[in-house]
Amino acid sequence: MNFFQRWAQAPQTSLLRRALFQVHLWLGIGLGLYVLVISISGSAILLKSPFYGWFEPKNVTQPDGVEELSEDEQRARMEEIYADYQLGFTMYSMEADKATYIVLQKDGEYIPHYFNQYTGEDLGLARPWQIKTVEWMADWHDDLLLGRELGRRINGAGGALFILMSFTGLIIWWQGKKRWWEGLVIIPWSSRSIWWQIHSFCGFWALLLMLSWGVSGFQLGFPQQLNAIVEFFGGEPGFGPNRGGVLGFFRDVHFARPGSQYSLARWSWIFASFLPTVMFITGLIVWWRRVVMRWFNRIRNALRS
Repeated sequence: MNFFQRWAQAPQTSLLRRALFQVHLWLGIGLGLYVLVISISGSAILLKSPFYGWFEPKNVTQPDGVEELSEDEQRARMEEIYADYQLGFTMYSMEADKATYIVLQKDGEYIPHYFNQYTGEDLGLARPWQIKTVEWMADWHDDLLLGRELGRRINGAGGALFILMSFTGLIIWWQGKKRWWEGLVIIPWSSRSIWWQIHSFCGFWALLLMLSWGVSGFQLGFPQQLNAIVEFFGGEPGFGPNRGGVLGFFRDVHFARPGSQYSLARWSWIFASFLPTVMFITGLIVWWRRVVMRWFNRIRNALRS
């Protein structure tokens, strides 16, 4: 049986597949925590817009029969309720349903608030903890809290390794011509564990997403280098004013631009951003059950004998 026949019928016996499996396995283990952080924090970027709508207290309703306070009246009321602060920049509302914006200052700290121009009440922080949390997570995703240059370089390297992990995963996904279809569906009565099936199923159907995240992540960290590679193979770069080509496509997928104006599409992208987390958890469970537990049982049996 030659190499191609072996690969078509029983790829598990191939030395190449075994080697690629080890590469995929240890990349998954080594990058596990990183992938987990990037996956979860990536959803924060898509959640920023909804969070501002949900938690930013800038919307007001004009009570029946109540007129808006004049700017002088608002200022006088602010001096009362913000007596412990210095009043700074103020943006009086230009719309009936939007609150007045006021920046308070205390001990060198600037604290933006919203103020109800009808009732003269404080509406709270312009950036409450919910918004600060999602912005912090977004910064984790973009720069790993390490600054733009260093953080994106590390993310670029992570993107390259993520691409390698995706390609090795695709190769070892092939189970032979008799069982190849098992990786496309989840079968309740299959001899494969549910964890293996979920890992294989998500890995295949989310391959385009995985590659988009990896390629565009690498581009953010090493834009010139990736463009040079693409141009070398005759492709169209996607950096700078020219935003087309394959890199432009990957970037659009990464940032959820297709259909992002629709709520359903946005939430679909948010849930999709957790796929690497699912892949990591299911892969870890499969590895733990197949390798670690067997190793543990062998040691336990050896100690008993």
